[in-house]
Amino acid sequence: MLSIKNLSVQIENKHILKNINLTFELWKNYCILGKNWSWKSSLAMTIMWHPKYQIKKWECEIQNWKEKINLLDLDPNERAKLGIFLAFQHIPEIKWVKVFEFLRSIYDAQNDSHTSFIQFKKIIEPFLLELNIDKEFLRRDLNVWFSGGERRKLEILQLKLLKPKYIFLDEIDSWLDVDAFKSVANMIKELNNKNNCFIIITHYFTILDYIQVDRVYVLDKWELKKEWLAEIAHEIKEKWFNK
Repeated sequence: MLSIKNLSVQIENKHILKNINLTFELWKNYCILGKNWSWKSSLAMTIMWHPKYQIKKWECEIQNWKEKINLLDLDPNERAKLGIFLAFQHIPEIKWVKVFEFLRSIYDAQNDSHTSFIQFKKIIEPFLLELNIDKEFLRRDLNVWFSGGERRKLEILQLKLLKPKYIFLDEIDSWLDVDAFKSVANMIKELNNKNNCFIIITHYFTILDYIQVDRVYVLDKWELKKEWLAEIAHEIKEKWFNK
């Protein structure tokens, strides 16, 4: 279970989130809804510890059957090793870093290993086959000149490789046309299992046709208004937030 208590965040001394309390459990999926500028993406970035966001107070921990782990003093890479993954709304390009080396680096960091070129090739190629990705994809610079669908496929590839537990999907319909979105949404649906949970951040609703959610949170004016069952998403889709 990933729990966040009393989270308050500022940017340049301006409050953007106030007293946020959230709990995410494995084998359940969640949706965070809100209008534009309700700081939904900022919430995910804060949980991953983006330096732009100034945390004024919070308690954040992962609890499993063995122990509770406080995330407060952990760097982003350490949080990732605990199973937290963020699919960015705006996916950055990184020149001169090859996809193969990037994937091998994150795999080794996650598993405290040092796989050789040949070893990792054997690990990654079955995933390429599953996702219908050409092997030449691995030779390209990371996200440079990638289409929206290719960028999202690379994130799916990372999910298959790393098997994270708490997966934040931040506006994943960005950069995608209709066909590419359907393809990516179906891939995500296939990845959902009892060992993970998806936290879908959106102000659109199409992704909810593919992934069933158990709880819906609504952010408005920097605060979490309430927790609802999934039906509220369909009601908001029909009546919008002001209703």
